[in-house]
Amino acid sequence: MKKDARPQRGRPRSATADLQVHDAVVLILETAGYVGLRIDDVAELAGVSKTTIYRRWPTKSALVVDVLATLKAAQVPMPTSGDFETDLRSLVYDLYASLADTSLGRALPGLIVEKSTDPELAAAVEGLWSSRQDQVAKVIRRGIATGQARADLDVRVTLELLAASAYYRLLITGASLDRRSARRHADALVAFTRPPTAVEPQA
Repeated sequence: MKKDARPQRGRPRSATADLQVHDAVVLILETAGYVGLRIDDVAELAGVSKTTIYRRWPTKSALVVDVLATLKAAQVPMPTSGDFETDLRSLVYDLYASLADTSLGRALPGLIVEKSTDPELAAAVEGLWSSRQDQVAKVIRRGIATGQARADLDVRVTLELLAASAYYRLLITGASLDRRSARRHADALVAFTRPPTAVEPQA
């Protein structure tokens, strides 16, 4: 039988090795931040060689970008109950939970600091927000279209208000991102977006 003459492109990728590397990166980002992330440490923690890492990710930025893309793909699905207030509250609760209880939330502060000096990293971090905001904007527009939200509601401002309190706590004050704080934030946002009550005509 004639042997395949096509050139070989090196050893095939190992999904297990990729997962081990990703887990190592997330752990280091949580504990040391982006500036403290060293490929040597990733390799040791993941149990792979540096060559294996550099074969897949030529730079530290490329590695972190890939990890962020994977985290983004695992984000909580958009709520689709059909009731705008219920969906809006779910978005707020999910945001607080994701920042308080996930690897992405624990890694974000360091990434935000470092992205100002690394364009590739900045693009990846911005991508985390932009794709999510596009989906949330659809929920808000659906609420407007069905009359469950104010007709004059500014979608962009609403997106900013939805995120502002949680990120202020995460990045500025360090205050708790607990369920009680999320509920207060959701109450304020619902009040802001609710259509005005019709005024009954005087007799």
